Amino acid sequence: MKRLIFNICLYIILILFSLEGFVRLFHLYDDVPLLYIDACGVQKTIPGQAGFSVTGNRRQNYAEYKINSFGYNSYREFRPTKERIEIALIGDSFIEGFNQHYYDSTGKKVEDRLEGVEVYEYGRGGYDMADQLHLINAYKKDFDLIDYIFIYMKFENDFKRSSYAPGYDYINLKHTLKFKVKRNIKLFMYADRIGLFDGFRKIIYRQNKPIKQHTIAEETLHKKYTENFKALVKTYGFNKEKTIFLLDKRKTSPLFLEHCDDMGYTYLDFGAEFAKSKKPATLIYDRHWNNNGRTIVASVIADYVRTHLIK
Repeated sequence: MKRLIFNICLYIILILFSLEGFVRLFHLYDDVPLLYIDACGVQKTIPGQAGFSVTGNRRQNYAEYKINSFGYNSYREFRPTKERIEIALIGDSFIEGFNQHYYDSTGKKVEDRLEGVEVYEYGRGGYDMADQLHLINAYKKDFDLIDYIFIYMKFENDFKRSSYAPGYDYINLKHTLKFKVKRNIKLFMYADRIGLFDGFRKIIYRQNKPIKQHTIAEETLHKKYTENFKALVKTYGFNKEKTIFLLDKRKTSPLFLEHCDDMGYTYLDFGAEFAKSKKPATLIYDRHWNNNGRTIVASVIADYVRTHLIK
């Protein structure tokens, strides 16, 4: 009996080691880059990291990333000057672009369409409007030199808070045993990515999910989000001469758009071009922009800049 138990345990260990080797050999795991909070209170990715972002259990998406010295996934360094024309793209994971090779990003596609223009991509997954406006304010000298600032926004996600505070939760989490195990055992990371543990999470979530006492009307919620934006602008200011919102008008509150019109804020709608496209503009499994979507967004940005450069 003891020998049987020993053999079972041995085979389990050998199988796990074999699976770990298989996952590593075919790079089925996601190289998740580490984050930090810099001296200005901005959450970034630790510079110098490189790897591959993997989505799906059969490498449905496999894209190389490269973190520059400023802490963002980019094919170039950020060195704004008075002499050149520079564009900043600021946003969440859509701008961070881990779903596309860093050398074929949205910013690179914009550069390909505008001769002599440099594009800097300040993208970090999870950024909201508070993060974005704080970033611009924290590095004001750099952004004063940049000619066009495009802020990608999703209304339903970006206006949930009216002030900025650094997110230390993840920074503290990386020192825990759970984080280290998940990061270093690639089989565990792969299993988590393909949803093997989702059933357990759902059980825990249902147990801990607070009971809603009432629902907030959509109009009231949109009003609250718009007020949050006003509060952020009051704190950080807003250079409406060169800052443009990049958005999908189909998914943006008319109340917010009306406020932008009243204040003279410029917004650029790529949703109309997505609707016209005969090919899908987003990935099937996580709804980020695919190569076609990034090409469309880059063309919308380039057309806007080209028009204003001519003027």
